[in-house]
Amino acid sequence: MKRMLWLVLVALLPVGPVRGEDWSQYKTADALWARLQTMENVPASDRNQYLEQLGNLRSGLQEFEARFGSDPRRWDSQLLRVQVESMIARVDGRAPDNATLLQATQEILGAPDAGPSTKADARFLAAAIHLERLGSSGPRIDAAARAAVDAELAGLRKDYPADGRREMLRLQYAHFLKQPDPVAAESILRELGASQNLHVAAMAQQELAAFQRTHELNKAPLDLKFTALDGTEVDLARLRGKVVLVDFWATWCGPCRMEMPNVVATYNRLHKDGFEIVGISLDQNKDRLIGYAKQAGISWPQYFDGKGWQNDISSKYGVNSIPSAWLVDKKGFVRSTDARGGDLTDQVKALLAE
Repeated sequence: MKRMLWLVLVALLPVGPVRGEDWSQYKTADALWARLQTMENVPASDRNQYLEQLGNLRSGLQEFEARFGSDPRRWDSQLLRVQVESMIARVDGRAPDNATLLQATQEILGAPDAGPSTKADARFLAAAIHLERLGSSGPRIDAAARAAVDAELAGLRKDYPADGRREMLRLQYAHFLKQPDPVAAESILRELGASQNLHVAAMAQQELAAFQRTHELNKAPLDLKFTALDGTEVDLARLRGKVVLVDFWATWCGPCRMEMPNVVATYNRLHKDGFEIVGISLDQNKDRLIGYAKQAGISWPQYFDGKGWQNDISSKYGVNSIPSAWLVDKKGFVRSTDARGGDLTDQVKALLAE
């Protein structure tokens, strides 16, 4: 079974719908394991189906562990199951249980019958969790925690020099360092940009381009004005004194839709304090955009020109991936080009307090 890392688990969309599957039909460990393998990395159509299929996968993994407790693959099952459980929590808007994830990795690393590849997966998962914790600590990263992550990444480089996951972790590390240590972040991105792994190299070059674009954006207040889909005239110059999120997104973008409840919740909580959002939609279907906005509780103005990736505003600013959320301070300067996730509220609060 292809093993999933925490940092890429968000891309897993199980097949559906498969409801109330009868696991007893799989009489052997090999048969059940083969079925579980077919449930990874295939698309789902919406959030409810996504949750349903994650739940079904978890159920199958629990069945495997209960019935085949002496099969060495139970460690692979356990590692995958705790990741699926954490993903379910995330989609439900709950904090993932990182303590349980880390406990599972330690059990696997200490298990005499866990294979070398399974133990490698556990080490990479533990490193990903520690790295995520470091990134969620905010712009002032704890020096001791950073040193621990550095040591962990160095250990992975020594023990698994050819494993592409190590470079993916370093890419995420550079992303977290962009604000607290931009020099280190740029150095890592330049090194990864020359990687023999073309996928990693392309991602690093894209991240480096966005990083450099942020520097350019910081030289002057953001110049953005347009007529919104509802006829509202939007001009960021008129919003000085407020904190503004410029959200590049689309209804067809799965990660955008997954992030939207967090954006809506932050807006509803902080709008009264001076927080505004303007959307830049890369949709091509106006009716779909209007329908989704109403369903999702999106009440802020949206730019729409129906050009998709050739959207005039996103093209002007070189936005080549979404979601891309820019946080603009009270003076009109872009302070972040990745204002997403659980720390969005804290980022907005910090700028509102300035």
